[in-house]
Amino acid sequence: MLRIKKFTKELTYFLAVFIFLGLTACNKDNNPVDSSGGGTSKVSGSVNDSDGLSKTLGKGQAVESNTSGIQGATVIIAEVQANGSLNTVSTQSVQTDVDGKFTVETKLSGVKNLVVAAAKGTSEWKAVVSSEVKSGTTVYAQPLNVETTAEAEVYTRLKASGKINTVSQLDVQFYVNSEVAAQIRGNASMQDQFINALEVRQQAHTQASSNAYFGITSAQLQTIANTKAQAQVSFEEALYIAGDSQSNAENKFSIYQTTIISAYANANVKAESYAKLSEITSRVFINATASMSSQTYVACAKSNYLRIAFVIRQAMEAKFQETGASSSQVSAVASAGVTLSSSIKSSVTIDQIITAFAQYNSAVVAQLKLTFSFQATIIDTIEANIQGAGGAKAILNASVGASASTDMIIAAYLSFSNSVKTLVQTSLTGVSSTQVNAATEIFILANMN
Repeated sequence: MLRIKKFTKELTYFLAVFIFLGLTACNKDNNPVDSSGGGTSKVSGSVNDSDGLSKTLGKGQAVESNTSGIQGATVIIAEVQANGSLNTVSTQSVQTDVDGKFTVETKLSGVKNLVVAAAKGTSEWKAVVSSEVKSGTTVYAQPLNVETTAEAEVYTRLKASGKINTVSQLDVQFYVNSEVAAQIRGNASMQDQFINALEVRQQAHTQASSNAYFGITSAQLQTIANTKAQAQVSFEEALYIAGDSQSNAENKFSIYQTTIISAYANANVKAESYAKLSEITSRVFINATASMSSQTYVACAKSNYLRIAFVIRQAMEAKFQETGASSSQVSAVASAGVTLSSSIKSSVTIDQIITAFAQYNSAVVAQLKLTFSFQATIIDTIEANIQGAGGAKAILNASVGASASTDMIIAAYLSFSNSVKTLVQTSLTGVSSTQVNAATEIFILANMN
């Protein structure tokens, strides 16, 4: 509960900063260009030499990187055409100042997803600006670096492939981190494979959401999508404010993730439902990236599972609270979640990621035994049945391999969830129905990977 309150407080501050920023941007813009000409929209940002965000999703896990602003880079605004080419729409090019900052203007208004492009010598950087530019206002780009450049390249290929209505730019920015960017930047073939993986992931999300098990309506999905889009704009502005601070940027990403989880909650989708849905789409995404180079595959897996770890962590803490666990037990579960994210971040192989989830599972089960101390033996028995040969987890793993179709993967996870539910509810006695239901979700979440 303390953790949830802390995120709520940070999120409130996060939003308040942007309201203040929007009101004061024109008066306190100390970037190199600040034309007083009417009828233009402004984009402010910076260019630096970093690889981008590692997006560890764990506060205190980030390490400050030694980045510096690029002075004297030439910056323009461009609009991506249907064929993926860039059409310059800025009134003029500008130069970044000594800190790498810039403000560039355009006469366009009411347009989203413009690309800011910077060049110096043989080096170039890009970033997609999610905010809608409007005459007389300033919007903010996240710092241009290797990661944002890869994201912009993928976006242009999305436009050229005609898949922009299937895969959103938000999906691209959500799954590309510094490690993924290092693998796909400048590689059109790799980017197309990455887009295809995102496409099947999104199709699986839509298909699974409509399944009776989740029962999420198209109206709910649209509400969630709108909130995610607003959150993305706020996130990019937050990164602009964070500047070159990696730890601040990492914290903003955690808040961004929490906002997305809240979007599902506000649409009446439970945290555990979102976690299960995320795991289903995660498996589809991972299977689709298996044909990429081994380094790209691992990078995509890490990016994917860092998100899964964060979502599971939030749902798991809530479920432990429902069991009546003590504050120390909930804290221990939260700590195990942070360790999981850290372990995934440092993994260099898929096996290491699998081990990280296994260790997390053990930590969760240990705390569940403390919570249900009089049923500790039953907890062990339930876990052994799930994990054993021929158990629910073995069946799940055998059913979601690389050759499995989306239909098979969805069916496998729903079958797994129902099997665990039946096992827990017939085995765990002497506690309330609320506690049984919470314990059921804990077992499911702890064993999904």
